[in-house]
Amino acid sequence: MNTKNPLRIAAAALLFTALTAGAQAADVPQVHVKYADLNVASSAGAAVLYQRIRSAADQVCGVPGNRDLARIEPAKACAAQAIAAAVAAVNSPALTSMYQVKMGGTAVTRLAVNR
Repeated sequence: MNTKNPLRIAAAALLFTALTAGAQAADVPQVHVKYADLNVASSAGAAVLYQRIRSAADQVCGVPGNRDLARIEPAKACAAQAIAAAVAAVNSPALTSMYQVKMGGTAVTRLAVNR
């Protein structure tokens, strides 16, 4: 269950690559997302936390602000994996519902059920 410890958002694809190459997880870009100040059971708190998670994922995955398609697609895929992992780690029905609305899919429902 949710302990309100800071989330560690790591670049999921980079983490897998680094670990399979023998690097340490500490070498992978990561950001701590604090949310002890939020009530993640409420829609408003879940929305704020979702934005924090999204921002951290974009930061660690290097989502560019330009239209460089060669860089933006892998970065977006990395961010999507990092966001999904963070939402699952928080294990909040309100956050899971928010994520599901934002992503427009049912994969989140399976994440929440499997936790």
